Amino acid sequence: MREFLLKFFAPEGKYDITLFSVWHILYIAVILGVIFSTALYLKNKPQKTKNKALSIYALTVITLYIADFFIMPLSEGDNAIDIDKLPFHFCTAMGVLVPFVQFNRRFARVKDAVCCLGLVTSLMYITYPGSALGGIPPFCYKVIQTFMFHGCLMGWGILCLTTGDVVLRFKKLWKVLVLMIATILWGTLGSHVYSTETHIYDWCFVRGEMFSFVPKLLMPLAVRGAVFGMCTVITGIYVTAKRLLAKGSEKKPITV
Repeated sequence: MREFLLKFFAPEGKYDITLFSVWHILYIAVILGVIFSTALYLKNKPQKTKNKALSIYALTVITLYIADFFIMPLSEGDNAIDIDKLPFHFCTAMGVLVPFVQFNRRFARVKDAVCCLGLVTSLMYITYPGSALGGIPPFCYKVIQTFMFHGCLMGWGILCLTTGDVVLRFKKLWKVLVLMIATILWGTLGSHVYSTETHIYDWCFVRGEMFSFVPKLLMPLAVRGAVFGMCTVITGIYVTAKRLLAKGSEKKPITV
């Protein structure tokens, strides 16, 4: 049984996935296709159906995350678990929070913040999937799992908006900022606790060592600005689209 699983999950393949290669673009197209097809399907469905779809996405997010810790050792063949997958990154932290805000009313007040931050950070990852690039076959477990996880996280966020379950407002962006700062502090704690002399972790990019093309001292500030800036842009797009749709509905002729 073990030999079969090792062979099944082994990172074997003829091609490598690189940034904006045909394989990367294919993953983006499939993810967006599934999300917007689901959004169109739910458009005129009752709220009960919409809530069920959101629940399915939320359960899929957390299931993919937890299952990864059991399958990951088999995919590498050495029974090792990648510590970097602990929930200290923006996306993994938001993935853990998704079931809480989806199924527990006590966390409803931060659902808009989790939705916005989870949508933005997963979108940024899918655009530049650093851990899924470079010498890795496009259809091995590691690549499929990370795109599925981030795709479902982004899908949950988008569907929360398209179904009306979450409403974004500029005046509520302070909650996104607070959640972002809290996640950065959480990532900082993890980076200091788990880093060793031989392996340095850079969760939430607090050490500035993740991308070599950005100066180390500027990296933490650049990431914070980029993430919050994108949250502001997404909120602006959402508000604008909502206003345009409202005006379009007002202009439709009333039939008797």
